[in-house]
Amino acid sequence: MDGFVTWARIEPHAQTTDLDVGLAAEVADPLWLLLRQYQLGELTGDDAGSPVAVDVASSWSRFSRYRADGGDTPGEPQPITEHTGPLEQLVEGEPVIRLGADPRGTPWTAAVRAGRSLRRRLVAAGMGAVADRLATDAGTTFTADALADVVESVDDARYRALLANRTIDGAKVLTLLRGPGLPAAVVQGQDPDALATEVTAWGAGLEQDWGVSDAADDRFSPAWVRERLEYNFSIAAPPLPGDDAELVLSAPEYDGTGVEWYSLDRDVTPDVSLGTADDLAADPSLVGQRIRTLLPAPLTYPGMPADRFWEMEDAAVALGRVGAGPTDLSRMLAVDFAVVFSPDWFLVPVEVPVGCVARVDWVVVRDTFGGATLVGTTASQSADGVGRQFQPSNQVSSEGSGAEGDNPLLVVLSSAMSALSSDPREEVALQRDEVANLVWSIEKQVMGPTGRGITRPWFRSAFDLPDTHTADDFDLAWRLATPVAETWTPMVAVHEVDGPRLLRKARLLDTATTELRAAKSQLLADIQDVHEEEVTRAGIQLRILEQHTRGPDGRSYVWRGREKRPWKGEASSALRFDVATPREQT
Repeated sequence: MDGFVTWARIEPHAQTTDLDVGLAAEVADPLWLLLRQYQLGELTGDDAGSPVAVDVASSWSRFSRYRADGGDTPGEPQPITEHTGPLEQLVEGEPVIRLGADPRGTPWTAAVRAGRSLRRRLVAAGMGAVADRLATDAGTTFTADALADVVESVDDARYRALLANRTIDGAKVLTLLRGPGLPAAVVQGQDPDALATEVTAWGAGLEQDWGVSDAADDRFSPAWVRERLEYNFSIAAPPLPGDDAELVLSAPEYDGTGVEWYSLDRDVTPDVSLGTADDLAADPSLVGQRIRTLLPAPLTYPGMPADRFWEMEDAAVALGRVGAGPTDLSRMLAVDFAVVFSPDWFLVPVEVPVGCVARVDWVVVRDTFGGATLVGTTASQSADGVGRQFQPSNQVSSEGSGAEGDNPLLVVLSSAMSALSSDPREEVALQRDEVANLVWSIEKQVMGPTGRGITRPWFRSAFDLPDTHTADDFDLAWRLATPVAETWTPMVAVHEVDGPRLLRKARLLDTATTELRAAKSQLLADIQDVHEEEVTRAGIQLRILEQHTRGPDGRSYVWRGREKRPWKGEASSALRFDVATPREQT
């Protein structure tokens, strides 16, 4: 009985481990090539049809609520609109102008620039006389007193000498407006209603562009968790069409390096809500659904193998030269997809709004023979896991019953994709010292009074033992403690009765000056208690940065925020207490 074998595809598997043998497809003569094409079925028709059209039904729900969860209790939800700006600004943004008794609250540059913007507005409104009196009144003039506990640079001293007592201090003006009001000597002869209109609009602009805080100790975003050194926030969208549950996504451990879809988890706690029902009632366009017929295109990429086996390809790509070990599964899968399964994939674009949770309800593929095939629905995707590569994971409910409402969702965030970052305004490293049983907070950049970063370098010589002048008949000198660099501040681990071990700030006695040495940075000033597990053996790096990006409408957004990254490992200070060392050290 005669038999035959029909090959639907040829795969590059050889008896050796070298991929070049299969990928080269060497031929002896053209006749052999024609026979091989006939044998592989390239000269005959196939019953399979090619996709010519795809019908896609998609639905979406826009994010309409945001809540900062950095405090002991969740904050009040606030609305998200198309003019809110990128999500990173909403989460990370810290008030730059801080009103209160603390003179370190507002950087000098912010106070002066706010005063200059007020002067320009008053002059444009025909109130130049009021601006002149504000620049000379003692209660509204920029003074820039020297601060004993703040590190200053040469540029800071020049800034003070150039602008002190010569320009308006915007922070002082805002403090007066929220308190007793402007001095009578400043507003004399001016229409109070017109002046109030201008200064109110000026204050609203500062609130939007800079951020203004009334509390003297409010140095961080409401989403910043002091004990964890990271952000915690939630965003919510109304229910998708056909659903009843509000979509709440939370990011309990956002490190400030950019919000992505994988930064969020779906909160499935029963009865959790941020109040999006009111937003949907006021604006029904927050939720939508669309059915479109699209033309599928083959999924291609630079250097992709040709669809037909006997076709010349780009010589610049050599997939046979890709090295992969036995355990390098991801690279082996990528090569296998490139040389075998890539012609079977097609791309269909589906448009959804920015800043939403989207879902593909169903997909119907029509081929060249006129057949229509239902390839997937929401229910089938939820059951077999198809199409769920880019959805947030589900949090376990409070009862511990597991994930609920498991649907394949696509999160499209209004994130700052390519934000420009400034030089660090502050940079601090937290590193473990196992020998000394401490965690060292090492300051590399601290924020000066003008708001710019000041480098605080340290050198190995700072840890050398100083010479001790004693009697000639003594060879050893007793020391209370060995020296440590000035920028190193210890954090001591303690046990709490009702909680885990914490890391608390401590002060180090400077034996040379007999003074207690403390940290200078605002990052460390905000730290009270830090959970010990947050500082791993790799250490962490904390930075304050200013970032700039543009929205879809072309508007600029600038904000100051913090980020947390892994660092370089452990540190060694060689700190010892109650030690006798040689009298002279070189």
